[in-house]
Amino acid sequence: MHFVQTEFVLLFLATFVVYWLLPTRRAQNGLLVCVSALFYGWIHPWFVALLYGSATVDYAVGRAMARHPEHRKKLLALSLTTNLSVLGFFKYFDFFVANAIDAIRATGLETDVTTLGVLLPIGISFYTFQTMSYTLDIYRGVLKPRTNYLDYVAFVSFFSQLVAGPIERAGSLLPQLETPRRWDGNNVADGFGLALWGGFKKLVIADSVAPFVDKVFMLQDPSGAVLWAGAGAFGLQLYADFSGYTDIARGTAKMLGFDLVRNFRAPFLATSTPDFWRRWHMSLSFWIRDYLLVPLLGRGAPSASRLVAALLTTFLLIGLWHGAGWNYLAFGLWHGVWVLLYLALTPRLPVAWKGLPGATALAIGVHTLLVQLPGSVIFREPRVSETLVHFTRAPWEGGTQELQVAVGIVGLVFTLSLPLIGMWARTHYWPSLPKRMGDWWWPMRTCGWAILVLAMVVFHRETSRDFIYFQF
Repeated sequence: MHFVQTEFVLLFLATFVVYWLLPTRRAQNGLLVCVSALFYGWIHPWFVALLYGSATVDYAVGRAMARHPEHRKKLLALSLTTNLSVLGFFKYFDFFVANAIDAIRATGLETDVTTLGVLLPIGISFYTFQTMSYTLDIYRGVLKPRTNYLDYVAFVSFFSQLVAGPIERAGSLLPQLETPRRWDGNNVADGFGLALWGGFKKLVIADSVAPFVDKVFMLQDPSGAVLWAGAGAFGLQLYADFSGYTDIARGTAKMLGFDLVRNFRAPFLATSTPDFWRRWHMSLSFWIRDYLLVPLLGRGAPSASRLVAALLTTFLLIGLWHGAGWNYLAFGLWHGVWVLLYLALTPRLPVAWKGLPGATALAIGVHTLLVQLPGSVIFREPRVSETLVHFTRAPWEGGTQELQVAVGIVGLVFTLSLPLIGMWARTHYWPSLPKRMGDWWWPMRTCGWAILVLAMVVFHRETSRDFIYFQF
């Protein structure tokens, strides 16, 4: 089940009403666990058993760490091994077997080994990282192991952010589940508006540009103009799709009394690759930073070789986290190299350059053209050999008809970007607009909601696509 299905809307409405009628926090958490199991097991019920199995291992490990602190390292190793083995089998086993088969056949030998056709559980990368953060934080001494299994399972399986994040830390979400929630009309209204905005981004923006992106990347020999226009369209599609999911997740959670972490902060305004990863999928990048990069760097100032190795390892794993494919590894390597270039070149640039008029806009433009657009091609094109060919295509290359197609795609991207730009401008330049509008704010707000609903009804397709990040 996903957020833009009618079944989910009906399920959430029923959950919302019953949830706020329940008298105790414990009853509310019990309802959340039941609804989350229904939500996650809608198509494949056995996925729920896998989720609870991983969760139970980490719960038991956390309790054991408290009882046997002298075995903390061994217990942490058990947790990490279990989680990473499950993730590795379901997500990467067939990928590595297929590549091993290709390598054997490249030598002229034949083999009877075949892939297993393992079905990937939706959102396994998200909830695996979430449960691992629980045991990692207990090991580090920043979190106490929980003794209430119901609260813990509600944390692991909370349906709003279960299958595509944001990746919540136990120290953030668990305390909210352990304290009573009180009805707050303003929170409900804010969450409702945020969820509608997320649905608009998914159905109106992402799903409208998706068919054009698909056609561009299905072409056998696209011209440079069409290809790079398609890359820009894919960047918009990916952002609207993923951030749309996050907004629905945060909005529905807020309506139930929870605050989920922010996952995006105007990523297209990034002035550098490190800045981009402080703005894009923030719950993942900060998770990787805290639990992987910092330990790899060690204490004190790292040597140049250690810094290079730590950063490249980190970004290769970020790429691999996204999927079992060479394109995802190449995507991670691409960003890792650019981070290293930024760290190497920035200290050598004149300080006065930062104060020049238009320096920020220039940095944004350069990063978009040199890093983000090529990165979109790497991410979207599953065949690395084709990606190398794509990089030889000039953006002005193409005949008259192809240039017209490219201009049409760019025009579509610009038009669909206008609501995003308008919302960013409203929150960035006029954050106090609700107070300034006074009594006029509520009717304006409800009119805005009506427009969003109408647009989603008009643009909704029976063949509406799953969220892109479901596959990760």
